[in-house]
Amino acid sequence: MHICPVGHQSTAADYCDECGRTMPNAAEDPIPPPCPVLEEAVWPPNGGSGDLICRFCATPYTPDDAFCEGCGHENPQDQPPPPPPPPPPPPPGDPTKTIEQPPATKVEVETRTLWTVRVMPDHDYFLRVLEWDGPDAHSMHFPHEEEPWTLELTGESMRIGRRNSSVTSAPPEIALGDPGVSRRHAMLLRCGDGTWEVMDLGSANGTTINAGYDRVRRDPVHLRDGDRVHVGAWTTLEIRCVHL
Repeated sequence: MHICPVGHQSTAADYCDECGRTMPNAAEDPIPPPCPVLEEAVWPPNGGSGDLICRFCATPYTPDDAFCEGCGHENPQDQPPPPPPPPPPPPPGDPTKTIEQPPATKVEVETRTLWTVRVMPDHDYFLRVLEWDGPDAHSMHFPHEEEPWTLELTGESMRIGRRNSSVTSAPPEIALGDPGVSRRHAMLLRCGDGTWEVMDLGSANGTTINAGYDRVRRDPVHLRDGDRVHVGAWTTLEIRCVHL
C-alpha cells in the first residue's frame, strides 16, 4: 500500500487512486507522515494578524494563496471577510459648554378696551330720593318689573335723556323711561385716553355720582371703572371697563 503526498492510501505506485497526485519514489523521496487535520481554519489567527491556517498542516497562508505552501493542499476561498474597522472617536468638545439658543420671538398681542354702561332701576337710590322729598317724589312708584340692560359706549359722546315719542328730534343715545329724567339730562364724553366723563346739561333733578349728595354741574367729572351715575327718580348707570 502506498501513501500519496497528502496522506491518501493508494494501491497504485505512480498516481494516487483518490486525488490523482504523483506518488513519490520511495528510494528518492521518502513519504512524509500524514498531516494532522484541524477542525477548521481560523481567521484571523492570534487576534488579528491577517493570516489563515491550513487545516491539514497548520501552515499560515493569506487569502491570495490558492494552495498551501506546506502541503500543497488547495486552500478554501470562502473565508469570512475581515471585520470592519472600529468607528472613529467622537470629536473633542467641552461638555460643560451649553449651546446658545436664539432669542424667543415676542408675539405682540393686540388688546382692546371696551367701555359699557349698565342701566338699572336702583331701589336704594329711589329711597334716598324719597328722603330728599323731591318734586312729586311720593307720587312715584318704583318699577320692580323693569330689568337692567347694558349698552356699549361708542363715539365721542352719548346723551342721557327721557324717552319721549312725541318729540320729532333724534332721541338720546341712552333713552330712559324714568319720569324724573329731563329730556336733555346729562351727557357722557370720551376723553383723549379712551376714558369717559359725565356732565349735567342743566337738568331739573340733577345728576349725582356714587350715592353722593353733591350734584354734577356743567364741568365734566372723570369716571372710573365701577362708578355709578344717578339720574331721575330711580335710575343708576354703572360704568364698566373691560379689557379684551
